[in-house]
Amino acid sequence: MKRVLLTGAGGYIGRHMPDALVSRGYEVHAVSRSAGANANSVYWHAADLLNADAANDLIATVAPTHLMHLAWITEPGVYWQSPQNKDWYDASVNLLERFKQQGGHRAVLAGTCAEYNWTEGHCVEDQTPLRAKSPYAQTKLAFREAANRLSADCDMSVAWARVFFSFGPGEREERLVPAVIRALLAGERAKCSDGSLLRDFMYVPDVANAMVAVLDSDFGGDINIASGETLTLEKFVNRIATKLNMADRVDFDHYPRRLDDPQEISADISRLRDTIGWSREYDLDSAIDRTIAWWKERSTT
Repeated sequence: MKRVLLTGAGGYIGRHMPDALVSRGYEVHAVSRSAGANANSVYWHAADLLNADAANDLIATVAPTHLMHLAWITEPGVYWQSPQNKDWYDASVNLLERFKQQGGHRAVLAGTCAEYNWTEGHCVEDQTPLRAKSPYAQTKLAFREAANRLSADCDMSVAWARVFFSFGPGEREERLVPAVIRALLAGERAKCSDGSLLRDFMYVPDVANAMVAVLDSDFGGDINIASGETLTLEKFVNRIATKLNMADRVDFDHYPRRLDDPQEISADISRLRDTIGWSREYDLDSAIDRTIAWWKERSTT
């Protein structure tokens, strides 16, 4: 039996994973601060992973063969510089150590594209230099290094999934896509920064499915989780606004561009596409349509 411990299961990415894991034959043990309802090979556990005793008890109880670790601080405007990043580093190392000790053999750990030197523009695993500039990215990178050390002398296989820019249901209201959609639905103007910036946007259910596919493979090492499609912010946001018949209600350059904001952050997805054999389920238009529909439903309730 493949038994996976899914941390951050109630979060933005994690909530899209249980069904995908079950479809691949996993018994899913989903962890969040408040437990959901058990159903269809998904068993929920309420636990604070920052509490080492609680995390240790959870590993002992579940005895997982696989680990999908997503939990970390993610509060917009806070997580980049928060001292809690160090707490999550310590908790994550402890969790992985316990997972290893009880016989776990396969882990996928969530990293971030912010580990890369963004001045390079196009990011390729094992080629683009790493230069984590924020405490968030620095502690993520430190966890990657700790995970590599822990897996070096045992049968535990680890994949480090660097997630790029995602959007979709459940995203925080302060972020770009929800802010644009909610402003336009409210009859307001959508205010954005420099529309010429190039980014890779990926629908969050596709992010979840890609990471599940990595877990279900034997790939070890760093892997980019991205769509492979790079668009300017102007094209991306105008695509959203056009679907709402409000293409004339977007103000680019309303917010000044940050001095350290790179012109391009794109991803090579050769490993995800060719080694894992993954392809996205949703094209950009259908992903935008679904995201708009999700926010429309919430704007009327």
